[in-house]
Amino acid sequence: MFEKQYTSLKALVYATLLILCYILQSVPALGLRFMGVAPELLLVLTVAVAFFESTAFCSFFGLFAGLLNDIITDGIVGKSAVFFMFCAFFISVLLHLVLREFFLTYIFSALSALALFLILEYLFSLLFLGAIPFGSALLKIILPKLFFSGVLCYPIYPIVKKLSAITDIGGDRR
Repeated sequence: MFEKQYTSLKALVYATLLILCYILQSVPALGLRFMGVAPELLLVLTVAVAFFESTAFCSFFGLFAGLLNDIITDGIVGKSAVFFMFCAFFISVLLHLVLREFFLTYIFSALSALALFLILEYLFSLLFLGAIPFGSALLKIILPKLFFSGVLCYPIYPIVKKLSAITDIGGDRR
């Protein structure tokens, strides 16, 4: 992760993008809501970074994005961080071994990670906090978040792709 000359520039650019997505996701006054729920921009961004960066870099990025997400949700600190980190790591490894870096692969990966994250989040709150019934949670929280975050995958992918190309001056992705 730290062996390349432009890693600090890349980390600074991605940190700026992470803060921007954090603000869009967490500030209700900006009006970025659909059916009363905010999108999961930090997870979508983490999956996009996993498509264009090394395994170590995207794992650390996922860890920090997950910690920011835990700050937003007032949940147990580290729950999202662990999920985001492993999600970024496994997607990056799958891109090394099996998958290709296509836009449709990104959409499928992001939506799969989002669905898994939302269902695990519901199960966690059901076990420890006594959540609402699954039908209500599905219609009021899970499906609107999945749909809205899926729509926002479309602008995030080209932004991350362009930023990765700009900050990867003369370097190889992996």
